Amino acid sequence: MSDSAFNKIRKTLGGQTSLEGALDAMGKQREEQVLDKIREFTDLVVTIVDRLGDGVQHFVADRYEALGETVSELDRLESEADDHKADIADMLSTGGVFFMGRADLARLVASMDGIANLAVGAADRIAMRRISLPQELNMLLVQMIKIDLEAVRKLRDVVFAMRGDLKESISLALEVDAIESRADDVFAQMYRFMFDMDTDFKTFHQLKSIIERLESIADKCAENAELIRHMALEYLDYR
Repeated sequence: MSDSAFNKIRKTLGGQTSLEGALDAMGKQREEQVLDKIREFTDLVVTIVDRLGDGVQHFVADRYEALGETVSELDRLESEADDHKADIADMLSTGGVFFMGRADLARLVASMDGIANLAVGAADRIAMRRISLPQELNMLLVQMIKIDLEAVRKLRDVVFAMRGDLKESISLALEVDAIESRADDVFAQMYRFMFDMDTDFKTFHQLKSIIERLESIADKCAENAELIRHMALEYLDYR
């Protein structure tokens, strides 16, 4: 916008201070709209991980028909998440003043989408072929997905705090790290158990693919929490 146009707006609004205040208000409103949309997107990611949990429960109980229905639902939810991600990208690309960097917000959305992709990928591999596992390993799989769900729910708390108190988002982000550490412990148990199993090549690699994706969900939650923590530290003075 040219200087003359700014001068006209400034006069209309009552001077330099009023203009700056109006622009700040517009920027804050626009940012809040984007953050609200990111909240909706995060809720959807939590739902996807929750449905994966249903899929794991069906798998360990040999309920393969129900597992197939869950996988179909996850495919639909992933498409819905893609639509949300595209909507947020459109909002970020239309311009305007943001206190938080647009690139940072876009990076957050892309990283959150990675959690959804990992969950859907894990479900696809669980349903790839029917396999029977020892009860101890089944219990570890259930334990891992419960930790994943705890991590993504706590991450949602971190995202929601961005709309208000950035200091709260910083402390909540550290809690996600603690949850992810527990996932690492369960992953190590599953990996050792898997290598001790007397099983065929196909089952080994299917199981390896499943547990690595389950563990990566918790890792990705921690990465997102760390990203938000850095964003909060950077933009704390603007709130």
